[in-house]
Amino acid sequence: MKSAFVVRRASVAILLAFAAPTLLAQMPAPAAVKPVPAGIKPAIPQPASVLPAPAATPGALPVDPNAPVAPLTPPPPPLSDIIFTNGDVITLDDKRPSAQAVAIKGSKILAVGKTKDILARWKSEGTEVVDLAGKTLVPGFIDAWGQMSRLGLYSVAAQLQAPPLGPVSDTGSLLRQLREWSKGELAQRFGWIIGVGYDDSRLREQRAPSRNDLDSVYRDKPVIIIHQSGRQLVANSKALELAGISRDSIDPPGGHISRWPGSKEPDGLLEGSAAVALIGALPQLGKDDRQAMIQQGQSLYLKNGYTTAVEARATPDDFALYTQAADLGALKLDVALYADLPTSAAALKGHKSIGPKYYKSHLRLAGVSFTLDGSADERSAWLTQPYQYPPAGKRSGFTGYQTISDEVVGDLLGSAYANGWQVAVQANGDAAIAQFISGIRNAAGAHPGKDRRPLLVGAQMIRDDQLDALKELGVGVSLAPQRLSLGLASLTDDALGAERTARFIPAAAALRHGVPVLLHADNALVEPAPFGVLAAAIQRPVGEDQQLTPLDALKALTLLPARQIGEEKIKGSITAGKLADLTVLSANPLKTPADKLGDIRVIGTLKEGVTVFGSNEGGVPITR
Repeated sequence: MKSAFVVRRASVAILLAFAAPTLLAQMPAPAAVKPVPAGIKPAIPQPASVLPAPAATPGALPVDPNAPVAPLTPPPPPLSDIIFTNGDVITLDDKRPSAQAVAIKGSKILAVGKTKDILARWKSEGTEVVDLAGKTLVPGFIDAWGQMSRLGLYSVAAQLQAPPLGPVSDTGSLLRQLREWSKGELAQRFGWIIGVGYDDSRLREQRAPSRNDLDSVYRDKPVIIIHQSGRQLVANSKALELAGISRDSIDPPGGHISRWPGSKEPDGLLEGSAAVALIGALPQLGKDDRQAMIQQGQSLYLKNGYTTAVEARATPDDFALYTQAADLGALKLDVALYADLPTSAAALKGHKSIGPKYYKSHLRLAGVSFTLDGSADERSAWLTQPYQYPPAGKRSGFTGYQTISDEVVGDLLGSAYANGWQVAVQANGDAAIAQFISGIRNAAGAHPGKDRRPLLVGAQMIRDDQLDALKELGVGVSLAPQRLSLGLASLTDDALGAERTARFIPAAAALRHGVPVLLHADNALVEPAPFGVLAAAIQRPVGEDQQLTPLDALKALTLLPARQIGEEKIKGSITAGKLADLTVLSANPLKTPADKLGDIRVIGTLKEGVTVFGSNEGGVPITR
């Protein structure tokens, strides 16, 4: 079956106009006209055909009046288009870790080195020399695991974060935010009310809002609020009705429907796959609105210095929307799609364009993905050892949710390996990770011989023996270090206890075991802020032995993600021959204390030598 998603060939023309001075032909000035004396008849002008030919210069060749004019020679193009100087250049190239200047020609980095050498060799007429004025140049950031369209939606929804990020400190202020947002134009277009970022552990009532609370906002429109973790939500009665969730509903695999105490009636709180099912039942946004969400998400990435994004768990609808955006020339950064394998298997069968290491109009279908469990701080990750305290309604000894059977996991991974597709799997609990490792080992055994670079996403509770297995199988891990701070109270008090929380997301252990470590922004946050990710990886509230060095953390946002998606030859470091994907920062993150990293600003973002985001602080080339 052919896929409904076809990444159509769309060429991107980069027009470089070289201005040349206008050359004028040198003409003899006309002689002054003298008055004609009285009594003398003026000479009658003769046509050129009857005038006598001018006397030839002795020894000169005859001039052919019909000979074509020789074309003017345009000035040569500049040796380089842009040269950055006078700042810190963090190359992340082990052969040349730092530099003073960088020259760019077209879409690629031409040369890296000392200022005097670069200027002497590569500066010519037409070269734009950019004075960084002490700012820092780094490779463009690469988000190893994200959802650009979801970020766009979250950024325009009602913001329900607790102080200092937002105004919500109790249920009353949360409901006021929703009511205020419901009056806006977006709410009228959507047909439903959405809020993001609430955290029940930081509300004065110390409980999640209920369906009754949300019914007070609207009863005849669906209202949902999404937890700051991104993995649970609360729905009002109308939203539950649309999703077909009632007292007779049973918990889906990997999900939970919360009930009123002593009753089977849902109270509105949904976790894991139950939350996903409800969102799928809500009224869908129109294509224009969904395209706007992609553009809004792209703007957030560019202003935060990202030049490559990953759209995880992309559905066939996502394929079509991103293909449309690419065909319209609307993508300014590279987007690598990872298809949601359970929902897209039929569409992907025989798909020849999946996995090539090139983009068409900044879009490529990079691989496939699926999810095995939830998050430990919500007690939905699948563990081998019980949670410290079970969630409400669960018995002691509760170990989380197994979302997919071993047989289905084996089939999914076997299909990916048989088709040569790179695979990324989200798993957080050590039981789910064990399921992943077993499936990868079986698939690799049945289809050996290729460097497939599978990716494990999350890995919150991974054990040392499992890290050894990942090293053996060539698996990288992508971690969201901000999750520790966001879920610290729940992890310590309810889910894991102090000892296991100290090893939560063991980034340093993964590096010690030789496993490539990537970092991505937590999906609960509205913006993919790279310095929040860096700070969380460098300075942990607990478990200091799992902290990364600043250099390793920076590589985990640039060089290592480039390798993971098979693009290390063209991205991830400031090296001659690679794409000019660059980010200009207000300060050097390798010289900035962890508690001050949040003060660093992105001054500008260049994608293939073109400025796609720039502030008014200087140090950014004029957009070409």
